[in-house]
Amino acid sequence: MFDKRVSKVTICCFLFICIQSTGYSAQSQDQTSSRTNTLFDDADDIQRQLDNEARDRIKFGRVSFIANKGRRMHVFNSLQPKTIWVFHFPTHYPDHNSIMNHVEQQVVRYPREYSAAEKKTDDEDYDESMITPPLPASSEWDYNNQAKWIKHFPDCGGKSQSPVDLPITGLIKARGARNLLFQNYDVEPKSMLLENDGKRVVLSGEWKSEQRPLIYGGAAHSRRYLFHSMALHLPSEHTVGGLQYPLESQALYVSAEYKGVEEALEASPSDPQAFLAVANLYKYSNHTHKGIEEILSSAKSLSNNSKNVSLSAKCLSHFNPPFKEYACYQGSMTVPPCTESVLWLIRGRALSIMRETVEAAQSLMVAEGDPKHLFFRNAQPLNDRKVFLFN
Repeated sequence: MFDKRVSKVTICCFLFICIQSTGYSAQSQDQTSSRTNTLFDDADDIQRQLDNEARDRIKFGRVSFIANKGRRMHVFNSLQPKTIWVFHFPTHYPDHNSIMNHVEQQVVRYPREYSAAEKKTDDEDYDESMITPPLPASSEWDYNNQAKWIKHFPDCGGKSQSPVDLPITGLIKARGARNLLFQNYDVEPKSMLLENDGKRVVLSGEWKSEQRPLIYGGAAHSRRYLFHSMALHLPSEHTVGGLQYPLESQALYVSAEYKGVEEALEASPSDPQAFLAVANLYKYSNHTHKGIEEILSSAKSLSNNSKNVSLSAKCLSHFNPPFKEYACYQGSMTVPPCTESVLWLIRGRALSIMRETVEAAQSLMVAEGDPKHLFFRNAQPLNDRKVFLFN
């Protein structure tokens, strides 16, 4: 009689284990499809596999009891996941039109929330947060006393300062990079303003928020940078192999993640690329680039009594034409507060300017009749920074 009971218990245990094993096999079988999988489909399948393994571990990996012996054993203990899967999917770049539609509809119009906002009137739709140049009060610093900047602006003594002397050799070529995308460069602003604060001539404009010029792609990768202002330095601040050019224009852009310059400056300690700057170097030639010629011609109207003057509104490409070849390095603003959060793009081909035009511009920039007054910051040490070449 006792042997029959033992036999019944043994048979029940055997059936129980078989049923559990069958259920496990059915749940853990691979899901297949006749359709060819994409990378994203494969990722979904593997994620489901990992979920199944985790679920099986909870279900079958617990400590079980064998009733008739009172012993403990681990059932399917080998089902614990042994591999961690890490996927690096290639960046998906949509076609040009879809990028521009997304930028216009989402990134530029709603840079902070990427969501719908209340409808604005025509006057309210103009972006005023990008008009005022990001300069401290003029009395706080001077180009002739650059060594003292660090006392009031500690960042000016950092190790990633701009401008720099770009080396002729040792540049790192970036291969397979996308071209820069210049959006809204052909859109005329509502107005343009030229300002001379005694240190620089600065050009700014007023566009509707969804029409403000921006840069995307290339060294900027997936970030979008909105145009803020363009300043002139005479002679150039950046040098190439020790050679200083007669003129340099610097276009400043602010990341679309921020509402304006002030917010970007606040975020700069944790965001080394809150700003982007484009430097255009000018070399002597028998003609002058039309954009810079108009700026310098309008600058003649500036005087001690008039620190700013309206400029004929034209699209940004007229003053800062798009380009494909450029050098890139991580740097700072070239004026106080010298914030080290600027991605610098140096145009690969210099623009043209006549010697007579440069001499006329120099006479405009002389402050208080002092011909020795400086209007540029000296080149800063490159230190261990790398300079990348995109072409």
